[in-house]
Amino acid sequence: MGRATTAVVLTDAAGQVIGEALADSAPTTAVSLRRALARLGPPPGPVRAVVVVCDLARRPFVPRRVAALRISPDSHPALGPFVGWPRKARAAVAGPYQAVAGGSSVTGQPLAVLDRRATADFAHRARAAGVTAFAVCAAGAPAAPGPELEAAGIIAENVPDAALSLSHEIGSLGLRERENATVLNAALGGWADELVQDCRRALRSAGIDAPLLFARDSGGLVSADYFRRHPVIATSPASPCAARGAALRTGSEQAVVVDVGAGSVRCLTVVDGEPVRHERPYAGALGVRVQLGAPDVTEVAQEAADEIHAVVARLGEQVPGAPVIHTGGRAEVFEAVSGPEGQFDAARHAARADCRAEIEHIVSAAGRAELDHLLDAARGHALSLAIAAGAAPATVQVRTLTHAPVAYLPAGVHRVTVQAAGEPFTDVPS
Repeated sequence: MGRATTAVVLTDAAGQVIGEALADSAPTTAVSLRRALARLGPPPGPVRAVVVVCDLARRPFVPRRVAALRISPDSHPALGPFVGWPRKARAAVAGPYQAVAGGSSVTGQPLAVLDRRATADFAHRARAAGVTAFAVCAAGAPAAPGPELEAAGIIAENVPDAALSLSHEIGSLGLRERENATVLNAALGGWADELVQDCRRALRSAGIDAPLLFARDSGGLVSADYFRRHPVIATSPASPCAARGAALRTGSEQAVVVDVGAGSVRCLTVVDGEPVRHERPYAGALGVRVQLGAPDVTEVAQEAADEIHAVVARLGEQVPGAPVIHTGGRAEVFEAVSGPEGQFDAARHAARADCRAEIEHIVSAAGRAELDHLLDAARGHALSLAIAAGAAPATVQVRTLTHAPVAYLPAGVHRVTVQAAGEPFTDVPS
């Protein structure tokens, strides 16, 4: 669903397109979806699943105020929560915040016992300020989530209606980017709830009772319930989905993709069929720095033709000889494009996508046998996350597993990344 147009694609069980329709977008998501479904007409049989591709910028929203709890040793105030945020984002989101003793090293070794009294006092202070959305971030949480879980229990005891976001479920290894992502996740909870409700209302009005899934920024799908708990991972999936769909449509494994929207152009590079990811922290939702594995997208005003050509030329240096592919709801503004095919690229990709989850851990092993045991545990964790994200258990499998020694830490310390995926679970309604 874009700002200008909403595309709907219907595929059969084999992934072949059997129907598609395009409608002008409306101010609300539900009306946009209903319009497009009406254009598509009644499906020939039961719908197994519905996938939505929708950016955070698709409609106005009001972020929640968030109480941020950091569990770690003392740090300089310049490294505290909300520091470095854009002024508007901080003003809208920043609630009470507190740093308490506790946390672990990057390898999971305890640094201190959680200060339970300070955690309870913080929960009371947030409740008194009228804030019920909490972000909990502990040092070393990806390796040792126990302190975050303990703190979450304390907060829940003192604020029964608390909405909790825990950093070990969301972000990367770096503490500040992980904390930023966790706070954003808590702030976006209302947006995610409303989007899911709007989509379900539109589907019910069209007589469709099927599991609802959402495209995530880094690739793949997640269930509606998973999206509601972790909305920060799915705030800008439209261009990545369009890029994957454009590569599929043209049979181009390497390409520079130009996604032309209602008011801007987004350019990105595709290598081996996948958009190239950010290598460093980047400005995510609300302009806040995160590191969530999203594709590297350059956005340019549609009327800035010279700048668009310069960006395309620069990206082309990454994939010499690769074609430039135009996609998106306004791709027809480029003379190089003929026909409306590019308007359906994002929807076509999403209709064929799998449910996906990825983890990144630091592990410490005394030898090969212990490392193999830890790698098996990481595989199991990634598989369980993919199932939690909506993958059918019988189809889920590990797609990639990489590990490498961490140069700045003692021997035996490895960075492990695992991606698991499976077909969407479609046996029960949403």
